[in-house]
Amino acid sequence: MSGTTRHVVVVGAGPAGLAAARAAASASARVTLLDAADGLGGQYWRHLPAERPAGREGLLHHRWATFGELDAALRADPDVTVLPSAQVWSLERLDAGIRLNVLIGEPDGVGREALVLEPDALVLATGAHDRTLPFPGWQLPGVYSAGAAQALAKGSGWRSDGASSSPGPGRSCCPSRRRCCRPEPMSSACTRRAGSGPSPAAG
Repeated sequence: MSGTTRHVVVVGAGPAGLAAARAAASASARVTLLDAADGLGGQYWRHLPAERPAGREGLLHHRWATFGELDAALRADPDVTVLPSAQVWSLERLDAGIRLNVLIGEPDGVGREALVLEPDALVLATGAHDRTLPFPGWQLPGVYSAGAAQALAKGSGWRSDGASSSPGPGRSCCPSRRRCCRPEPMSSACTRRAGSGPSPAAG
C-alpha cells in the first residue's frame, strides 16, 4: 500500500493483535507489531522451538489455518513491521499522544536495541492469563492449570502419561485436557469451573 500516513502500534501478536494489525493495515495505516516472544501467535498459537518443529503443528491448535492466513498477510505487507522479542518497558502519555519505550532482544541480554515509538494510535492486545482459584490438592504433582497444560503441549510437545487434571477458568480448560492428557476418563475438574459449581463440558 502507498500513501500511508497514520502509524498504528499493536502490542501483542496473539489472535487479537494479529487481527488488529491486519485491520489497521487494510485501512492504509503503517503498522508496527510488537511481541515479547520470538514468534507470532501468542499463547493461543504458541509454537514448538524452531530447532524441533512439529511435523503436523495444526493438530495442536484451533483455527491453525487462520493463523497461517494472518501471518502470511502481515509478513507480505510492506507497511507492516513485525518486531519479535520486543519488551515495552514504559508507556508515557504526552500532550500530543503516546510514547512507547521498547527494548528489542533477549530478556536481560546485553546489547539490546532501544526503540522509541510515538504512534497515532495504540492497540494493547496483551492476552489473558490463568486465574485458578486454590482448591484442595491444587499444588500436588500432576495437577496443571489449563494455561500451563496448553503451554506444555504447544511449547514442548508434552503429553501426560499419568493421572492428571487441568483445572482452570472458562473454555480453556477442556481444550487443554484434549491436547495434553489421555482422553479418558475426563477429570471432573475439567467439567467444573473452580468455585462456580457444575459447568457442561465442551464437546
